[in-house]
Amino acid sequence: MKKAIFITLFLAMAAGTVPAGAQSRAELALKVERLEREMIALENRLRGGQANTGAVPMQGGADNAALADMVAKMGTMERQMRMFTGKIEELEHRLRQQDQAMEMLRKELDLQRQEAAQAQASRPQQNMNTNAPAGNTAAANNNAAAPAAETPAATTPAKPAIELPAGDAAEQYRYAFEFIRQNDLDSGFTAMEMFLKANPGDERVGSAKFWLGRIHLLKGRMPQAAQQLLALIEEHPNHEKRVDALVDLADVLIALDSAPDACNALAEFRRSEAKANDRLKARAARTAEKAGCS
Repeated sequence: MKKAIFITLFLAMAAGTVPAGAQSRAELALKVERLEREMIALENRLRGGQANTGAVPMQGGADNAALADMVAKMGTMERQMRMFTGKIEELEHRLRQQDQAMEMLRKELDLQRQEAAQAQASRPQQNMNTNAPAGNTAAANNNAAAPAAETPAATTPAKPAIELPAGDAAEQYRYAFEFIRQNDLDSGFTAMEMFLKANPGDERVGSAKFWLGRIHLLKGRMPQAAQQLLALIEEHPNHEKRVDALVDLADVLIALDSAPDACNALAEFRRSEAKANDRLKARAARTAEKAGCS
């Protein structure tokens, strides 16, 4: 499957490309129109209409050769017009996908800002007891020595920092995957990214890309999910998670309003479905129905 499935999502288009294609298409249309006029004139001459046009009669064989040449030229021009039209439509489709991806990124950034603001607003304020009663110095000292009794939230242990163990790649992958197994997706994502950077040539890189793509999908970050899933599909064609990634990618493309590309991903899945279990096959069938695949 070609990477053009998702262009999606993450490549900028050069300015001015579509207008240039449109101009070439208009020039081709004029050429075809001119050739059509010349062909009609030749047909009239072949039917004996030279007297109406004032043209000098030509030999029948020469007229037939000229007519055949015109037909060949028109066929060439029409093929070129179809080619330019296809390219322009593809560029317009990619521009629409880019706009959709940018809109999703803006929404994601807005959501992150809102979550940060809510977290800041709900942060508990530590209360300080600075007004101990006179004559009760011992009680005041006890209060000062035990602030945790007044502010329980302050005793909540801080979340440990994510840091790969010093062992080999297998141990580091297990460390990262353990977060995902416990449904701590944020920590698992951070650890998997660290694993990829530390072990770019390890055999578990394909699995790391799959889980990064799956976490992006679960978090609603569709363009990033498509990027990671495509990396697994294209760069690791024999990976055991490739069939899962194809169905995940189809879900991502549907969310990005690109149902035809989702059907292409599912067609690739069907070519490899012998490696999939019944549950995944059933899910692929539901996704194909949702995308309207034929």
